Amino acid sequence: MKTAHSVLIAYASIGLAFAAAHTFAIPETQAAMEDAAAQYALFTGVWTKKSFNSSGTWEIYADGEKSYVKLSADFRTRSAPDLKIFLSPLAADETNGRNATDGAVLIAPLTSNTGEQVYEIPTGVDLANFKSILIHCEQYSKLWSAADLI
Repeated sequence: MKTAHSVLIAYASIGLAFAAAHTFAIPETQAAMEDAAAQYALFTGVWTKKSFNSSGTWEIYADGEKSYVKLSADFRTRSAPDLKIFLSPLAADETNGRNATDGAVLIAPLTSNTGEQVYEIPTGVDLANFKSILIHCEQYSKLWSAADLI
């Protein structure tokens, strides 16, 4: 009887320790869930070569009421003097150096031709009006790479 009583006490102690550990984890989990809910991907993809290859992935995500373009840490493209990111109303396969900026919205000049970068999409831009994202050398009207927003 004494052994059974000791076993029950041991199981009860383990149960309390388990419950206590999970009770403290709940606020951290809720905070992580709230952060994840505040920031979510709208579009993601890889680049398609137009004039030059661009590697790595890109993402358009919302964080609260703002939207952003994020280039991945492994992003890489050929250097040029005037590379910019645009959103275009044309599908990627319809774009070229001559029409890349037609009806497009400038997101930002690229700050680097390699590595992770994040650019805020201007307020008021309705992403529903755009079909692709572009890397374009505006100075020479040379479309580097494109990707459809899917």
